[in-house]
Amino acid sequence: MTPSSVSGIGRAGSVRSIMKWTIIAGALIAIVIGTIASFVGGLVAGLPGVWGALIGSVTAFVFFAITAVVMYFTAHSSPATMAAGVLGGFLVKIVGFMGVGIALRGRDFYDPWTLFLTLAVAAIASLIADVVIVQRSRLPLVDEPDERRP
Repeated sequence: MTPSSVSGIGRAGSVRSIMKWTIIAGALIAIVIGTIASFVGGLVAGLPGVWGALIGSVTAFVFFAITAVVMYFTAHSSPATMAAGVLGGFLVKIVGFMGVGIALRGRDFYDPWTLFLTLAVAAIASLIADVVIVQRSRLPLVDEPDERRP
């Protein structure tokens, strides 16, 4: 089932489908970019380049997946609840990014330039994938009334 084939499942189901495909695309992007960046990083900087690429691709996937997971689980909630969840996810990302930075500060087992470039390329690729997925999705503007309710 692709995001464009979702019909008749309501707005929350459509949002869940979009977020599911966003997570899958993010994982594939992280794997492809991690593989390519590890190869190039290994050629340019040796083993520290490989570590920088792997850390960068995993970090990029986790940070982009946080928002998709929060939206997936709050799809049936009110817009205010979903917004609060996304804001909470944003705060988790900021704290996580600072934690990764502090944990890696002063370490020499990874190449910081490979890490930075991998994060940048993965971020751009994930944003492009998100735009394509949302553009191709079918998101209803209104929910159909539930016949089971009186």
